[in-house]
Amino acid sequence: MTAGATPVRPLEVHAWLDVACPWCWIAKRRFEEAAAEFGGPVTVEYHSFELAPDLSADYLSTEVEFLQRLYSISANDATMRIRLVTSTGARLGLAHDFDRVQHTSTFLAHQLLHHGKVEGRQQPLLDALFSAFFEQGRDLRHVDELVAIAQDVGLAAEDTREVLERGQYAEAVRADRRLAADHGVTNIPTYVLPGQPPIHGAKRPAALVESLRKAAGLP
Repeated sequence: MTAGATPVRPLEVHAWLDVACPWCWIAKRRFEEAAAEFGGPVTVEYHSFELAPDLSADYLSTEVEFLQRLYSISANDATMRIRLVTSTGARLGLAHDFDRVQHTSTFLAHQLLHHGKVEGRQQPLLDALFSAFFEQGRDLRHVDELVAIAQDVGLAAEDTREVLERGQYAEAVRADRRLAADHGVTNIPTYVLPGQPPIHGAKRPAALVESLRKAAGLP
């Protein structure tokens, strides 16, 4: 941006993601690169959108098995999708290790993200959850695992355990899904910028910079 052109108020961006969505991790990294290139103040609020909200609390599978279930595709097609996302992520410095991924319901992880938002730690917590799921192969069904991840980004263990065991943010997760419908969000990743149509998918930084400039009223 040129001198004097920076918006007075930050652009308020809303994004719908799932910590078990590999393209969401890629989209987040690309948006961060675009925001840095844009140069103006941008705030992003992340909202819950489960890829498979119908999964049971005890569901556990490999990534290939999950993709077969979600998209009704063959194991070979699922493997090809995994190869594409792995190579794309690697170019951004993201290490998707699908041999370690344990695909589970992310309902509890999304509740943790709402707790992180209230405590002002949503951004680092989201990064930690992506890493835990895709790089470390951690099982996000379990409160103990989520509490440990939360502690790593500075959240109090006792408070975190209490809100997860009570389901304090369960309704907030469901409300985010309803809010998604209000904004025309039907799949993820999706970013919504002020006055702009939803941006679906993991768009490249150049396209995102253009969208940010339009949202800011810049040429």
